[in-house]
Amino acid sequence: MKKISQFEFKCSSCDEIHKGMPSLGSRAPINYYSIQKNELEERVFLTSDTCVIDDKDFFVRGCLEFPVLNYDDKFSFGAWVSLSQENFEKFETLFDEPKRNHQSPMFGWFSSWIWPYYEDTENIKSRIHFRNDGIRPFIELEPTNHPLAIAQTNGITCNELIKIYEYYVHGKKDTAS
Repeated sequence: MKKISQFEFKCSSCDEIHKGMPSLGSRAPINYYSIQKNELEERVFLTSDTCVIDDKDFFVRGCLEFPVLNYDDKFSFGAWVSLSQENFEKFETLFDEPKRNHQSPMFGWFSSWIWPYYEDTENIKSRIHFRNDGIRPFIELEPTNHPLAIAQTNGITCNELIKIYEYYVHGKKDTAS
């Protein structure tokens, strides 16, 4: 079966035609959202790629990628993985290195929530794989029967991707599920 090269759909929220494979993501790891707003400045150091909470919890942002059935391109979701302090420090030293994909993957715990995968997605065993030229690391979930791990392995449908898009862009939840 020939794959479709460009993702395109009519959004049921805004009635516009969206073209191109979307790329979405979480602004911060799950742990960030449990901290009182008046404590964030004192307790959290957050950039677009790293987060440190209370100088003891360390997170990096990577790309959780999903094949989209019948499409050439993958859907990428910017998600967070917690690392040990040692691996976090190594990550930071490698951050600006142009050639780093030869580095061994690092173990971590998945630290993002991705709708519509209602089961708890926190603390799924993960590995981050370095990529060259400043590209965020690839997040590989441990193969399990968790819906998120299955989706990463087997892919998602166009309709599932549209639901994810409409939720993150328009805040629309599918009430039929």
